[in-house]
Amino acid sequence: MARHKITRREFLYTGAAAAAGTALAACQPQTIIVETEKEVTKVVTEEKVVKETVVVEKEKEVTKVVEKEKVVEKEVEKVVTATPVPPANEAPALSRMVEAGQIPPLEERIPSNPFTIEGLDGIGNYGGIWRMGKRGQADTYSAGQVTERGLLKINQDLQWVNYLCDSWEVSPDATTWTFYLRKGIKWHDGEPHTSDDWRFWWEDTVLNTELTSAVSTAWVSFVDGERVPAEFDAVDAFTIRFAFALPKALFTYTGGIVRSYAAVPAHFLEQFHPDYTDQATLDQMIADEAVDDWTQLYGLKNDRGRTQDRPDVTAWIEVNDWTNELIWFDRNPYFWEIDTAGNQLPYIDRLQFREFTDTEIYVMWIVNGEIDCQSRHAGGWDQFTVLKENESTGDYTVQLWRATRVQCMHFNMTTKNERLRELFSERDFRIAMSLACDREEMADLLFDGNATPMQYSPPADSPLYYPKLANAYLDYDPDQANELLDGLGYSERDGEGYRVFKDGSGDRLSITVIGGLGSEDSPYLLLLTDYFKDVGIQLNIRGMDRSLSIEMHQSNEVEMTAGEADRNLIPLADPQVWIKHTNIDDRPWANAWTAWYMDPSNPIAEEPPEGHWIWDIWKAWETIQQTVDEEAQKELFWQILDIWSEELPSVGLCGDLPRLVPTKNGLMGIHAGYGWDCCTTSYEHIIDNATWYWDVPEQHS
Repeated sequence: MARHKITRREFLYTGAAAAAGTALAACQPQTIIVETEKEVTKVVTEEKVVKETVVVEKEKEVTKVVEKEKVVEKEVEKVVTATPVPPANEAPALSRMVEAGQIPPLEERIPSNPFTIEGLDGIGNYGGIWRMGKRGQADTYSAGQVTERGLLKINQDLQWVNYLCDSWEVSPDATTWTFYLRKGIKWHDGEPHTSDDWRFWWEDTVLNTELTSAVSTAWVSFVDGERVPAEFDAVDAFTIRFAFALPKALFTYTGGIVRSYAAVPAHFLEQFHPDYTDQATLDQMIADEAVDDWTQLYGLKNDRGRTQDRPDVTAWIEVNDWTNELIWFDRNPYFWEIDTAGNQLPYIDRLQFREFTDTEIYVMWIVNGEIDCQSRHAGGWDQFTVLKENESTGDYTVQLWRATRVQCMHFNMTTKNERLRELFSERDFRIAMSLACDREEMADLLFDGNATPMQYSPPADSPLYYPKLANAYLDYDPDQANELLDGLGYSERDGEGYRVFKDGSGDRLSITVIGGLGSEDSPYLLLLTDYFKDVGIQLNIRGMDRSLSIEMHQSNEVEMTAGEADRNLIPLADPQVWIKHTNIDDRPWANAWTAWYMDPSNPIAEEPPEGHWIWDIWKAWETIQQTVDEEAQKELFWQILDIWSEELPSVGLCGDLPRLVPTKNGLMGIHAGYGWDCCTTSYEHIIDNATWYWDVPEQHS
């Protein structure tokens, strides 16, 4: 089994933390262990590794270096790890709680090997409030994206970081994944967090058919068309293992592993589960909470928005019900992160979420200086002028981030409109519509030049960037577009210059594009209307709310959509736009085929034609999921992007869109310019927000 290799950056973080912790806590000098455990194809000589280790540790005044070599008959690469860093300091409010006997001392509250990090602006200050907004009671993810933590994290440098786990292993065939939890992590009520919390989640929640109708695809293998859940093993108190029937090479990208945290507090939730509580007690709680059965009771008690007693492991803990207009989160005394000086994180004391329903009200709060840092509700370029002009009034700075998403047109090649289905399925049609759009004009008019003409592809700083796709058919050439459309047999036009269908009906070639509420006046869609008209196609805009749009997609009543396609910063985490193996709620370039791939019994499901290139996309994706080697994964994914570069399933327009992150002056630790994307990287919180702090906390209390 190959243990996950610590990177040079991770080593430096850990080494720096060890030195700082030693100085502050007056502990004995740290001992560095040089081990030869990981089998690799690259040979790193012992002399080089030891030399680097000694130099780095000399800078940190470590007085002892010990070499321990395990003799094997294979090429090996040494992995350098450091002993745990003792905690050194805590927030003043927590010190007062310790003195009052309300919580234990710091060394009893955090793990023996806490996650150690230094923020972008170095060691911070304790204190202050961070104010944000929430758009109604349904907007729970406004808090979720701020507080969520996982076993692993992808940071702002697009590097993997071990978060709640200390390390992890994967078997050579990628069927078995083992995670070593940090020893000593506690839930926010002070109870130990162990592998039993994972066991309870898996055995008593996921595999309980009353609570879970079907195990999520991320946690199953498909064997002869059957969903086979992983086998779970709590190896010991701090080791968990998932074994799959087939290779699961991309398992670390799974939600519940990299972004959110799947485990639940067993010690708390057992009391609401019939396997752990007698029926009479359970019936009384069901009656007291006015719910119908134990599953509703369990759901209520497992929801921190409605049950604040439900323990968590996040940096801040919700203290009042989400249905309130003003929501507060307080720092978690048992949080498991420290900075490189040994200070327990987070720096900021409290979070506040204030409810609104009208975006104009929220923008007014920013202008008045009542929002400290949040992009979620007013980060679009349409708000730039008002926010920029009022920076001094609101005492904030508009940080410009790079939204990696791409504006796209999605023509449903499986639409119920047979005449449009025939047209959309023509490669030359999709190329023609790409050539018909003036991307430079769109970038100038919609984003003041702050956007990049491109197809839907990974951004240029992604390891999976594929320039052949990014730059395919970007030229503005309406003459060639018209020639291609003529060549498809749509050369006849009506009295107003619009093309007519080639079936002899004389019907005008018109397409209805679905947009959001009010999109009839969208400058973006109005520009597309003009470009379509220039090549003889009528584009009709139909705006609607999200729920109706989903209903139309799920019944395959949609012809075309045009909007932003995201999830491209970390492509392998959720490549649904490229693969169309999941999601029939939006971006419908192959809607009925996607429905078939997900569930052939779906009423709208259609099997793709034999030999169609979407089969090649699906085959490559299925192979990627069972391929352990990262370079091989990359090559396979590029095969998919190569198909895209030739076929243009969706037509990209402008990407690298400017994203506004209004940030109160004096808030440190968050810097502009990083990639901003959904969902694996949590938007601006790709930078660990536990390291953010106020330069003068007293001014923000």
